[in-house]
Amino acid sequence: MILVSILKVVLVGLNTVVFASTAGAVGLFDERAAYRLCRLWARINVLICGVRVRTRRLAPLDPKAPYVFMSNHRSQLDVLAVIVALAEFQLRWVAKVELTRVPVFGWALRRTGHIIIDRSNTTQAVRSLRAAELRMRDGISVMIFPEGTRSTPGETLLRFKKGGFMTALGTGVPIVPMAVLHSDKVLPRGAWRVTPGEIEVVVGRPIPVAGVERDELIRRVRAFLLEHLPPGEIETRRRVAQEAT
Repeated sequence: MILVSILKVVLVGLNTVVFASTAGAVGLFDERAAYRLCRLWARINVLICGVRVRTRRLAPLDPKAPYVFMSNHRSQLDVLAVIVALAEFQLRWVAKVELTRVPVFGWALRRTGHIIIDRSNTTQAVRSLRAAELRMRDGISVMIFPEGTRSTPGETLLRFKKGGFMTALGTGVPIVPMAVLHSDKVLPRGAWRVTPGEIEVVVGRPIPVAGVERDELIRRVRAFLLEHLPPGEIETRRRVAQEAT
């Protein structure tokens, strides 16, 4: 089994190097074509890992309209699962600047039009979110993990960052909440061995942002995720303790 796992890692790595190099080069001339290569990269990696992505949509979405998609984040496989689940969309990811330091992958991330955020530089972060607004005006959707990083095994959700919600309010683009389930069982945080299995992606109804306060939008997205995600160990212990008192 270890040899099979090593082989999977090697194949995913090779696939990523080939597609990142190709997509990065294509992205210099056509970002949309480059993202189509990214979709193929995701499908191949999911196949290599023996993972099935099952998508459940609670409302129809217009693939030609821009949205701000927001999802929970528990595993490195979340990115692949979301790309597969939203196959008809042109997505640009809001990614932390640290990812651009990954050899080849980081170069491709910049060349394919994704939005790079440096949280240590407020001016640059604001500029990046404005770049996201320009892309949405061209009908491109933006994908954000509002937690900012992967949550720990004991927590259901981390505290949300506010930048993505401000971007949605600034453009008037609806927010679509998404719940990614079971990815942490297929590839837990800190692990490298992938267990074949199924990842479910629940795509919610668009949330209009016009006339809604930022904190209310945060509450609605969080409520959707808490409704569809199983409670984490910490939340379960808290609830048990509250019921005991």
